[in-house]
Formats: sequence, structure tokens, C-alpha cells
Amino acid sequence: MRYLLSLCLCMAIGLSAMAQKEKNELHFTSSQAQRITVYKGTVFVNGNKAFIFPEDNINYPSKRNRLIEDGKSVFLFLDVAMKTGANRLYVFNIDHSLADTLLTAVSSDVKDWDHDGNMEFGGAEPAIPYVPFTDKGNDSAYYVPSRFYEIRKGKITYDADLTEKTDIKANGVFLAEPYDASGKPKLIKRKKKYS
Repeated sequence: MRYLLSLCLCMAIGLSAMAQKEKNELHFTSSQAQRITVYKGTVFVNGNKAFIFPEDNINYPSKRNRLIEDGKSVFLFLDVAMKTGANRLYVFNIDHSLADTLLTAVSSDVKDWDHDGNMEFGGAEPAIPYVPFTDKGNDSAYYVPSRFYEIRKGKITYDADLTEKTDIKANGVFLAEPYDASGKPKLIKRKKKYS
């Protein structure tokens, strides 16, 4: 009886240790039979090293890690944690045994955000709080620019329409040049809210 109790206890400890094991790999297969594995910060395509991250800061459990195919193009999306700011989506074009980095964007779900029949992704960094130098209150705010991309006809392109609509909704205005000469977001007047 003691032996059976000890065995059950060891199994319970072993199972809980296995359940807590951190996920550090991803596996995908394209319709073109390309095998993509992401393991400890390295992207492998058909067994070949295709890309190595300087640090393994991939958010492995994220549902944003995925393979999307559009036409004959295969895109790998990886959710990567950043030390500052929002997580990033690293987007790769998978071609034969290569993984070409196309772009990085603010991490978001990849879906049809503007209901135009194409999938989009991207967004804005978290807003920087504005501290006024006067006692007149918070009459200004930093412009919070967004940037969205669209998957269309086997290509990923900048989605100007969705970006502009999102910026107007968030900021009340759209600025084509959202940063000043020093690289900081421009200040905009806040809309007054009346009750």
C-alpha cells in the first residue's frame, strides 16, 4: 500500500511538472508541404535554418503565431515580446526553404478589421501620457499614430484607408506626418467633452 501511495505521489508531481513546462516551439505545415518549425528563437523551413532571432523572446503560447496563405504566398506571423512598447508581429514570407523577413508591426489579431474582404493587422503603440507645463490642464495630447497592413493578392501592403480611419477615431484628426523633427509624436489639441 505504501508503495502504491508513493508511486501515485511521484506520478502526480511528474505530471504537474510536465504541465508547467514552458512551450518553446511551434510547428506549421503549408498547403505546399513546407514544414515550418520555430524552436528556441530559430525559424526552420524544411529542416534548414532560415532565420535566427538575437534573443528568444517569441511569445510561443500566443494565438497570433500562425501561418496564413494567400494565393501561392505563405506568410508566417510570430508574436514577439518587446522590452518596451507593445509586442510586435514579425512577418516572414516562406518561399521554398527560405524565410524572408517582410516587416514588423504592432502585434494584433490578423482578421478583416474593416470588412473589405481582406485580412489586416497592425495598430498603434500605447499612448504616451502628456504632462503640461502649465496649470491650465490637459488641453493637449500626443498624437497616437497607427499603422495597418493588408494581405491582398498574395502580397502584404500598407493599408492607408484603415490607418487613416483608425487615427481619426483615436485622435480626432489624421496627420500624414505624425512625428516632429526629433522623432517624438506631435502634440494635438484635445477635443473638449461637454456633458
